[in-house]
Amino acid sequence: MAEKRKWSDKFKLAMGELENKIQREHRGRTAGAWPEPEKVEAWNAERQRQRGCGQYCGSVSAAERTQTKEEHKRELFLKNVAVQTAKSAAFLLAAVALIQGIVRFLPDSITVSSSVGGRELPIYCVETDKKQVALSFDAAWGNEDTSRILETLKKHNVKVTFFMTGGWVLG
Repeated sequence: MAEKRKWSDKFKLAMGELENKIQREHRGRTAGAWPEPEKVEAWNAERQRQRGCGQYCGSVSAAERTQTKEEHKRELFLKNVAVQTAKSAAFLLAAVALIQGIVRFLPDSITVSSSVGGRELPIYCVETDKKQVALSFDAAWGNEDTSRILETLKKHNVKVTFFMTGGWVLG
């Protein structure tokens, strides 16, 4: 029964066979064969030099790496500053636009009275979830009933707010 070999063993065996084949061909070469042995040696030397200074497969040498790290840090810092500046500018622009909108349009949308055709009308009702009532008394034609109204409100412990005009304020 044949013993099972590991994949790594098979790979090593194949690489060994390939290396032996290359060496046999190298010994049997004649002058003028391609690639010329000198060029192969030069290519291998260049490849080793590139590996030694870290340029093989995209890596860089230790001396270049230090400089590159510092440059990379600076580049990241500048990008971060640019991004933060852009974010701040966008926020500031949005805030200015919001404030302009509030100043320009909000005062027109807030009303405490109603009007029809430019004529101010009293407010007769307001929607609310609170259990409350708003009463309005016009005493312009006399105050005969005012004392009775005040006594009734006091008797039932009703809290009130009064808005007075004209002679009521002075008197």
